[in-house]
Amino acid sequence: MRPARLIVGLLQTLLLATAVVLPAQAAHAADTSLYVDPTNGSDSNSGTSTSAAFKTIAKARDAVRTMNSAMSADIVVNLRGGTYPLTSPVDFTTADSGTNGHNVIYKAYGSETPVVSSAKTITGWTSAGNGQYKASVGTLDFRQLYVNGVRATRARYPDVGSNFQLQDSDKTAQVLKVLSSQMANWDHFSRVEMVLQLQWAENYLRLKSYTTSGGLASISIQDHEAGILFKRPYPLLSNGSPLHFENAHEFLTEPGEFYLDKDAQTLYYLPRPGETMTSATVQVPTLETLFDIKGDSLGSPVHNLQFSGVTFTQTNWTEASGNGLLNAQGGNYNISADPSNKQYVNRPPAGVHAANADNLSFTGNTFTQMGSTALDLHHGVHNSAVTGNVVQDIAGNGIMVGKFSDPDVEYHTVYNPPTSPAGEDAREVVSGVTVTNNLINRTGQDYLGTAGINAGFVHGTTIDHNDISDSPWAGISLGWGWQSAANAEGDNSVSYNRIGNVVNQLCDTAGIYHLSNDPGTVINNNYIHDVVRTPTACSSGAGGIYLDEGSSNMTVANNVLSHTDNFVIRNANGPNIALSNNTTTGTDVMQASGLQPAYRGLPARINLAYGRTATASSVYSSNWAPAKANDNDPTTGWSPTGSDTSAWWQVDLGSAYALGQFSFTTRQDIDQPETRSNFEIRGSNDPTFADYTVLGRQDATVLPYNATLTAKIDARQKFRYVRVAKTDGGYFYLGDFSVQQAGGSLESSPTTPSFNASTYYTIKNVNSGLLADVYQGSTADNASVIQWQSNSGANQQWNIVRVSGNLYKIVNRNSGKVLDLSNSSHAKGAALVQRTYNGGNNQLWYFEPTSSGYVVRNFESRQALEVPGNSTTGGTALDQWAPLNQTNQLWTIQ
Repeated sequence: MRPARLIVGLLQTLLLATAVVLPAQAAHAADTSLYVDPTNGSDSNSGTSTSAAFKTIAKARDAVRTMNSAMSADIVVNLRGGTYPLTSPVDFTTADSGTNGHNVIYKAYGSETPVVSSAKTITGWTSAGNGQYKASVGTLDFRQLYVNGVRATRARYPDVGSNFQLQDSDKTAQVLKVLSSQMANWDHFSRVEMVLQLQWAENYLRLKSYTTSGGLASISIQDHEAGILFKRPYPLLSNGSPLHFENAHEFLTEPGEFYLDKDAQTLYYLPRPGETMTSATVQVPTLETLFDIKGDSLGSPVHNLQFSGVTFTQTNWTEASGNGLLNAQGGNYNISADPSNKQYVNRPPAGVHAANADNLSFTGNTFTQMGSTALDLHHGVHNSAVTGNVVQDIAGNGIMVGKFSDPDVEYHTVYNPPTSPAGEDAREVVSGVTVTNNLINRTGQDYLGTAGINAGFVHGTTIDHNDISDSPWAGISLGWGWQSAANAEGDNSVSYNRIGNVVNQLCDTAGIYHLSNDPGTVINNNYIHDVVRTPTACSSGAGGIYLDEGSSNMTVANNVLSHTDNFVIRNANGPNIALSNNTTTGTDVMQASGLQPAYRGLPARINLAYGRTATASSVYSSNWAPAKANDNDPTTGWSPTGSDTSAWWQVDLGSAYALGQFSFTTRQDIDQPETRSNFEIRGSNDPTFADYTVLGRQDATVLPYNATLTAKIDARQKFRYVRVAKTDGGYFYLGDFSVQQAGGSLESSPTTPSFNASTYYTIKNVNSGLLADVYQGSTADNASVIQWQSNSGANQQWNIVRVSGNLYKIVNRNSGKVLDLSNSSHAKGAALVQRTYNGGNNQLWYFEPTSSGYVVRNFESRQALEVPGNSTTGGTALDQWAPLNQTNQLWTIQ
């Protein structure tokens, strides 16, 4: 095997782990073979052998055109390992088709790894002071940067993990209002962007000017964005919506952030710990699309093309930089809107784009570090397959399928060609497409309102057996138009998918989200788990399945919806929806969901823990050795001895990584409830775990039999060791464990607060100067916790007692009861009370130090303890809210 060129960081993790075993293609002795070698090839070669290989894919494509008019066997273009740098997209047209029922196949040669990329490497770094480095980039324009293969964060204020919130808006004056303390006359002000989250969509709004009055700053945004935002009724422009600012040099304050000064043609970067700019590989994308596959017309489609084993990486999209960007839904962005909710949208580009195409196949490829959508089967695509691919670290949608709305068609319009819109060709409807057995993770990294798989008006389309996780909006979205009238949708299947840790930033969606009349469609046998409202989400629904406007004439049955904030949400549905046997547990469904056996090697490719050295507190026998818990096989597992009352398992990742998600698979062969509760996932850089951070935690609530617990990791430090530990002294078992790498900026490792468990403290709000107080000294469960003037009462005194790692219980001296989040709510504004301690996640808190005090956050909801409304009035009840960088969420401990 010849190694590819240097592939670092996340891409290295994706490519170098054990490859998936794909169904073998039958060999044909008469196949014609061509070879491409990006390192040693030459386009003046014949391309007919490894020693006479072409250098570029475009040259091989041109050679195929000379031999495919009367095929008697397949033509196989073998792509040798290495990087294929593109300065323009490779176009495939009708002339590139297989003929006579045979295929033209572009595939990895043997087990080598061909990488198709538009990345440009940035060199010539020099110190810019304050720990920053700079390099000249000429006229390059980009919104993503990758350092040693790891995504960096576009400089932002406040830093990742916190936001500001919209205080008010005035649609007539066309201004948005924030606290005046949050605004300044930043350099290159017109290029600074407000990133505003509204219900199900993000909005990138370029600033124009601002004025201040009465403690508020009234911000004008540029005309294009203003002409949409202040006219469009949906998504709602709501007070309290989270926002932050991006793209000013002044915001470059955390390791892993970058800033592009377009006027000076200079890139600035603040290195993360361990990054040395003289040796780091720093890359930016340059092209929107790598492969553009488009037939000459609907009547003359490109056909019988296959792509297998190729890695597509690093694409660009700068629409938001030049025009702002307002996501209408699912990544389709507004080009206009009016107050009556007539909206017109355009569609983001894709790294690999296909249209007017039949019998396409994408099998065993990797799509990563895309600037918008990864793969798009746009229109006029029929009888095609997307099978066994890895899609990870994508700015927007993972896979898009089918028509949504053309830019000149209002997006509520029924799409039912040839009758509506008038003049549309029925052959445009995407049909007979299968999207199956794909592993999709970490989509929506920049464009939050996007999905792992996003299908529009599709017919006879199968979306089955996919594994989807870590999406800020939906896992799978199907349908468009918000209409119960007949349209092009129908006879679709969304079945046997495994979906977890989605809807992890926005709201008004679900693990599976559906729109419009869809006769004959089934949504069944899916396992959807761990869909919970997060601090930035609005109050609209977030659940397992969401049947939104117009959903009609379909079956939703036999789905397992476990640990979802809502179950099946319904809004303005049409007739004939058959709902049956949707439950919170079900062994058969859970075990049959997700990747089928031939594709179950895929998760190992994104699992930092896979095959790494594992150790444990004890081992029952060699059949249950520690290595059985990170072997990508849930049918094996680790078991401690029966007498081990402090059972733990841990893995050495080999290096320290920022971590984005973990998945814990419970025992699959025996129903042992005691193994499915009371455990923690911990991160440390000390193999003894003398000091650690709790990354995830299951309290006394028992997970369902056969469950997988999947959750986002919020800690923004690097960890080399990850430990799974039982917390109740009971028996433990771990079926399989995985953890994925995250990108972005890092914060300094927080200093663990040095609270004395036997000392009584007061907890004072920085804004009001008042103390956390149990109302009227009550000793009852559910008594309110308020702010009150200091009176030296025992009901204003608290023990802060470490429970585990960075987690504490906060115990009132008077009542002996603990600070508790009412009903374990994930809703912003939920009240704080006291209750008898039971070890629940809603009774555990962690402290984030700032220069002025602590942000105190609840472990269950991840929201911050605050005094609502910046109140300075005694008696105001305390609640939780998304972290906001405001003094009403800061507390001093005295």
